[in-house]
Amino acid sequence: MNKITFCSYPDFVEHTESYGLRNFNNHTVKQLLNSIDQDTVFYLIDDQTPNEWLNNVTKKVKIIFDCAKVSLDQIQTVCQKK
Repeated sequence: MNKITFCSYPDFVEHTESYGLRNFNNHTVKQLLNSIDQDTVFYLIDDQTPNEWLNNVTKKVKIIFDCAKVSLDQIQTVCQKK
């Protein structure tokens, strides 16, 4: 069974498969929970995120997706191991 973890300020989780999400909503989270088939961490970034935490997240993640600009299909494709 896959383990999908969603983190927000001030939490951090050490994981090799980690991504950031901006402009997400409940639908985005629900879709990712139901479609990602591997252990993954998503950092939820919003307008209230402190810069210090965001800088640390930026160093840990492979990519930060802007859900307003990138489709869920694209996010799922990138996040799935090949």
